[in-house]
Amino acid sequence: MQSRVTHRIYWLPLVLFAFLSLLFVAAGVYLDNEDKRVRISKAQSIAEQVKISLEVFSTERIQAVHNLMRNWPTFAPNQVDWFNAQAMSLMGMQRGYSSLTFADQNGVIQWVATPSHGMKTRLSNELIGQPLASVGLTIPSSADSLASTLVNSVVTGHYHIVVGRTISPQELNHGYLLAGFDAQTILGVMLGELEGPQFNFALRDSGHTLFSNGELVDDGTVITTEPFSFIGRQFSLSMQTEVGRYSAGVLVAVIGLFMSALASWIFHKQMKGAVRLSVSQKRYLTASEASLDALVIYRPTGSDYELVEANRYSRFLFRGACSELSIKTLKEQLAFLGKADLFHCINEVATNNTPFEEYISIEGSKVAPEWLKVQVVKAGDNIALTARDVTERFKAQQALKQSEERYRRLVDGMHRHFVYTKTAEHKFIYVSAGISTILGFTPDYFIEKESRLVRKIPDETFDIRMKSGQGVKPAPYLVHYCSSDGTELVLEFSDTPILDESGALIAVEGIARDVTKEQELQAEVAYQANHDQLTGLLNRYAFDKQLREILEANAVNIPAINAEIDRDNVTTIYPSLISANTTNPGVMCFIDMDRFKLVNDSCGHPAGDKLLQEVSTIFRQHISDKDLLARIGGDEFCIIYHEQPLDKVKIKLDKLLKAISTYRFMYEDKLFFVGASIGVIEINPQEHNAAELIKAADNACYKAKHLGRNRYFVYHAQDAQLGMDSSENDVLHTLHKALQFDGFELYSQAIMPLNGITEDDNRGLEHYEILLRLTGSDGTLISPGLFIPLAERHGLMNKVDYWVVDNTLKTLEANPLHVDNVAKVAINLSGITLGDEITLMKITQRLQGTSVPLEKICFEITETTAVTNLSAAKHFISTLREIGCSFALDDFGAGMSSFTYLKNLDVDYVKIDGSFVRNIVHDPIDHATVTAINNIAHSMGKQTVAEFVVDTATANVLKALQVDYGQGFALDKPKPLANRVQWLTKLVSV
Repeated sequence: MQSRVTHRIYWLPLVLFAFLSLLFVAAGVYLDNEDKRVRISKAQSIAEQVKISLEVFSTERIQAVHNLMRNWPTFAPNQVDWFNAQAMSLMGMQRGYSSLTFADQNGVIQWVATPSHGMKTRLSNELIGQPLASVGLTIPSSADSLASTLVNSVVTGHYHIVVGRTISPQELNHGYLLAGFDAQTILGVMLGELEGPQFNFALRDSGHTLFSNGELVDDGTVITTEPFSFIGRQFSLSMQTEVGRYSAGVLVAVIGLFMSALASWIFHKQMKGAVRLSVSQKRYLTASEASLDALVIYRPTGSDYELVEANRYSRFLFRGACSELSIKTLKEQLAFLGKADLFHCINEVATNNTPFEEYISIEGSKVAPEWLKVQVVKAGDNIALTARDVTERFKAQQALKQSEERYRRLVDGMHRHFVYTKTAEHKFIYVSAGISTILGFTPDYFIEKESRLVRKIPDETFDIRMKSGQGVKPAPYLVHYCSSDGTELVLEFSDTPILDESGALIAVEGIARDVTKEQELQAEVAYQANHDQLTGLLNRYAFDKQLREILEANAVNIPAINAEIDRDNVTTIYPSLISANTTNPGVMCFIDMDRFKLVNDSCGHPAGDKLLQEVSTIFRQHISDKDLLARIGGDEFCIIYHEQPLDKVKIKLDKLLKAISTYRFMYEDKLFFVGASIGVIEINPQEHNAAELIKAADNACYKAKHLGRNRYFVYHAQDAQLGMDSSENDVLHTLHKALQFDGFELYSQAIMPLNGITEDDNRGLEHYEILLRLTGSDGTLISPGLFIPLAERHGLMNKVDYWVVDNTLKTLEANPLHVDNVAKVAINLSGITLGDEITLMKITQRLQGTSVPLEKICFEITETTAVTNLSAAKHFISTLREIGCSFALDDFGAGMSSFTYLKNLDVDYVKIDGSFVRNIVHDPIDHATVTAINNIAHSMGKQTVAEFVVDTATANVLKALQVDYGQGFALDKPKPLANRVQWLTKLVSV
């Protein structure tokens, strides 16, 4: 309702404007019409005077011409002279003639008199002798009236009126008399006084404008006279009094409209101000009553102030004193609240007009709140006091302060950690005291000198800052700093971006910690994961990744960036290999040591290890920094001559083979000659993948071995279609023959308890592992390292595994006394067998039909095989465990994912890989690794077996670590299974 009334009031200025505008416009129209009436009247008066003047002029001249005709002599000696004299006399008395012309009775001009002189002019001479028609005038011979015409002079450009008649209509022989008048000259003389801005007029003759002044404007004020006669012509005169520069009516209307608008605008402003003031007062009263602040108005009374007004909330806020609020002065009210000392400050507000603000605490129950925010300002001659209850805010601030103090104590007490705050430009503005426990610097010093203390920033710094700017939390990153003692430490930062309401980055907060030791440990572990523990060369794991990287880089013809390779672990060793060479990736060499087994079997594993270390040194001496050297097996190595042609590689291999052939290995009092068989293949990503490349190089290596050893053989694509050479063919033939005629020989090696903790061990039962030997056609043993890969390549491995299982069971079945004194017999199975369902079924049937207690049979599978074929391994294990067999995980620790899969494989024994065991006495890393594997296996309820126990010191360390079993030359050397069975049977029977 109030809004409607306000809108109606705002219509009043518009109504006033309309009324005043209408009044002024009406006055303007009246003045304009009156001005037109006056102009018309004035124009009519002037026009009538002009008309009369012209008629008088015309009558006098026509009458003079008639008089000349009447006085024409009947006979004169020379009529031309007489006419000339009379014409000159007439023109001298009356002005306005332009010429008087005499023509004979035939209408031929005889004389032309002009007012300027009596002599004939050039024009006169031209007209004399011409007919009257030449001047455009035709005079009837019998006419008594004047004939007239209007001629436009070519010479002067003026209109001329020419009138004429026969001198005597009764006596035609007298001829004709013509009178010419220059109309424009005559009118210019007669109307010259009217020329000027006061009048606009036009004198016309039959549509010809003879004389004019100004431009007639058709606004209703132009008057035109009735046609009147002038020297034989009919003229009309149009006249208009010129409009003034400014129309009084228009001026009155325009000024009136402006004044109306101004008056209405002023009226509108005054009304609007009044309405706003009224509304504001109402709103103020409403807001004051609804306000959550107490508002009290005081007016000065002498040296004190008297209460004038108080809103509703003030009575609620001061409810403890509300009954007395209206009767007390300011001094009394302050004294009542116990704040009398504030009067002086409030009085300063009234004196100096300086606002006053203070937080005060109220004790007791005089008022509701405990804390008040009081503000005092001057309001005209009065003072206004507002009070707000800030008790909850103060309590929250106190709680926040206490929380901040607790947080500060927590943050400052952090060891090797600190929190920080950075600007949007990533400049440190705060770090906690924990920085001093890491770098040894105070927080202020670190903030000031941070840029100088940095030794290395992450490569992805730009991406980190870009993500923070987008409000995305980046992954933790590492920064290297110099500490106060000069050492370089690694700090891990975890940034959290802080954004404002618009989404713009305003700060970065986070926590940082010292990860120097973690990084060192990770680097050490990574090194161990990618390097052979014995030789320090890359291992098979790292080599395969590098080889795939080279193939992928050259296959796509772009620089290789393999996200799978840990660049801190591998690429830092051979960084040149992570670049693509689209023209010549290089040459790969597969090296197998000749007569290595002889050293190993004759002198034990320590001698073999020493030989491998010394041979590795020879290999290093024959490669460059950009080449790749790895140990991928027991006595197998691989070299990649990076970006080198085959011809140059052959030269290097000749030198390498010569160095190996001249090398003599001395161990204790024994001297050995060793050699190397090398398979060579050019790397071509378009023809081979990594597995095919290694297989082809392996085949070439065997060909080199069969061709006489200590040489190299270059693999070519056509070699894949060639048959095997005679040596390899002999081995394969021997394999087939052994499978058919039981040509294999079973060996065994004892697995000895180290601590005698099991029930079976206490009864003296024996544990041993089944080993396999093959005798060649020449009667010598063929190394398993030779015939096992050949069996795998030709699909015979599952048959070999079944032969071992079957014949082991046959031997045990034939010697039940031996079986009674055996705790476990371990049989190795290959990865091919694990994935062969048919072989699994055959082994299961064979086991179910044996008389040997199946709890005495333990199958060994390697960790690599199990992880590679996890689902098949789990199926194989579960199937045979259901019928009573146990399982051991062989070569455990060779892979870095062992702990992840160990809990998923239901095995009973964990055989710790010999690479960790052989150096456990001297290598703390190996010692820690074996300790971790043993503890984790025990925590899962599994027993442990340590391989490659080469001496008593190693056995003692393993005993101290509580490893359950040991296997190696220091405990027992391999012997034929038949010998072990006979010996044990005899021992039992005795």
